[in-house]
Amino acid sequence: MTTVVLLQYAVGALLLGALASLATARSRRLSGWISVGFVAVAALLLWVVVLRAFSASPDPPRALAHIPAVGAALIVHVDALSAVFLAIIAVISLLTTLYSVHYMDRFAHDTLAKYYPVLLVLFAGIIGVVVTADFLFFLVFWELMTLASFFLVVFERENRAAQRAGLKYFVVNQAAALGMLAAAVVLWRSAGSFDFEAMRAALGQLLATSPLRAHLLLALLFIGFATKAGVLPMGSWLPDAYPAAPSGATAAFGGTMTKLGIYGLLRVFLHLLPLSGATTIWGGIIAVAGLGSLFVGTLTALQQDDTKRLMSFHVIGQVGYMFLAVGMGLLLLQTSPALGALALLAGVFHMVNHSLYKSCLFLGAGALEYRAGTRSLAALGGGLGAAMAGTATCALLAALAIAGVPPLNGFASKWLIYATGILGARSMSLLAVAVVVAMFISLVTLASFVKYLGGSFLGAPAAARPVREVPWPMLAPQVILAGACVGFGLLPMLPLRYLYRGIIGLPSAAGLPALTELLGSGPNLALTDAGVITAAWGPLPLALGLVLLAALCYWGLQRGGEAEVRDVPVWVCGEEEELGAVRYPPGSFYRPFKEAFHGVYPTLHGQLPAFPPPLRRALDPDHWLYYPIARASEQAARGVSRTHTGVLQVYLLWIILGAIAVLSIILLFGGGGT
Repeated sequence: MTTVVLLQYAVGALLLGALASLATARSRRLSGWISVGFVAVAALLLWVVVLRAFSASPDPPRALAHIPAVGAALIVHVDALSAVFLAIIAVISLLTTLYSVHYMDRFAHDTLAKYYPVLLVLFAGIIGVVVTADFLFFLVFWELMTLASFFLVVFERENRAAQRAGLKYFVVNQAAALGMLAAAVVLWRSAGSFDFEAMRAALGQLLATSPLRAHLLLALLFIGFATKAGVLPMGSWLPDAYPAAPSGATAAFGGTMTKLGIYGLLRVFLHLLPLSGATTIWGGIIAVAGLGSLFVGTLTALQQDDTKRLMSFHVIGQVGYMFLAVGMGLLLLQTSPALGALALLAGVFHMVNHSLYKSCLFLGAGALEYRAGTRSLAALGGGLGAAMAGTATCALLAALAIAGVPPLNGFASKWLIYATGILGARSMSLLAVAVVVAMFISLVTLASFVKYLGGSFLGAPAAARPVREVPWPMLAPQVILAGACVGFGLLPMLPLRYLYRGIIGLPSAAGLPALTELLGSGPNLALTDAGVITAAWGPLPLALGLVLLAALCYWGLQRGGEAEVRDVPVWVCGEEEELGAVRYPPGSFYRPFKEAFHGVYPTLHGQLPAFPPPLRRALDPDHWLYYPIARASEQAARGVSRTHTGVLQVYLLWIILGAIAVLSIILLFGGGGT
């Protein structure tokens, strides 16, 4: 069975699952579990494709459909870079769908016909984006993904804030997509085809004959991918749209859809764009955009009270790290290929890590909302860790990972970014400034999640509430993702070996040094320069040391010293006080610091209108597809139910009429010579 056939089966499973979940939407549990089953089949098939891509030579590109009039074809090709993204999609899609089975109970008054079918179509669109080697069909799948995600953003039709967020998301992303389409059409006029290889040749020729036009096309493509990734200012839609969607969909956005901005950057600047001076120029632009985004996004996240909005601003900040690393890689690729390769690898590694811990954090925030009924840290008041120990532990691990605390996966990728920037500063001193800013923002990230954990899980409960742990389908995805954060942190070379193959498989990255020449062959990371180790990171020895120290503190000091644990009232200036009177509320965390950076994220006065009702109805399949089918089915069922009279003679009459009908059909349509 070829790779293309496996992909067809995977996409077919998702589309069949969408239809099956639509048909069973009235039974909420059945619809959810059917969706999980079909997504599991698709994920298994995708993993077969991934393993085949890394274990054998990739299948040649195959065209499934042609449009000769415009020189376009649905060319399917899975290289190592596509395989990396397919692996992410396989994991995140299954976990978020499983999580949704119970989480969607929150929306008891909303039909699931507008959730599971759309979610599965979203996954199919994302798969199409990463396996297509024709830019026209790339944009077709891109639009399918955008439209499906839009319906998930506006899932709560009666929520005006969600409608405004959907309008903003739709308008901004469609404007960016039109720019990408314009760039593709201009390249098509020169290449005569939308095939990636033909467009690469056309872009190289355009750089030589008309560099200004070529850079304008690259700018349109950059804006399109930066908008989808959430890089500021193009990504200003993200903090409004992500909180509006159900948490399962939000985790899918953060784990898969946002990453396609990075995929697009790599495809354009390492595949379509020949290695040239333009690569260096755009590397600087991408790095600066990333630096600004990580600075503004993370500082703004520190000021948020809404848990999902806080996470959304951190998406902007963390994508900034990825853009910074990819930009540094392009910037250094010609002058220092080894450092350029390391920076690109660091950016892709951080992208994979972000898919894990950010999805886990969004699922944790959804679990809090599911049990406590609020997303406000001030209303949560802390103290939920004892009742939701599993969710709290996963949130703690994911929070430490996103903050870059060793030995978790976030530290490993950030360490690569910092080390590459510091070594690259020998030839480009401004990279040292970028590294200092990135390190400072990592501390701000840690501060932000101290506030999040303190306002939700830590401390004593602010009030007696009947809160308990979420059901296992909601907890298991968090445990798997948190475990992956630990595993990739302790064994970073395991994913790095495959991620590097995805980079060097691109045309403009061909000829880069082998991974062993850059990081060594052992389990630890060891940056080498002319055979000399310039930086090293060994997570396993550190983790072992931390475990031994923790055991020594617990067994040697606390248990060995027979120290008593006392539960005493709160004392302030020699007097007992109520806990609520001395509690440090989440809004007071880092108040002077937040006031100093209050204006870092510009605020536009006024509000966008809600999505226009006529257009909303036109884009709402419930009104023109699902509800008419449901009403017709219900009327047909009522009509059939009238035949069940309980009289035996009536049943015999129906049998006779049915037999006559069958014989009539045979005589009319089954005739012919033998």
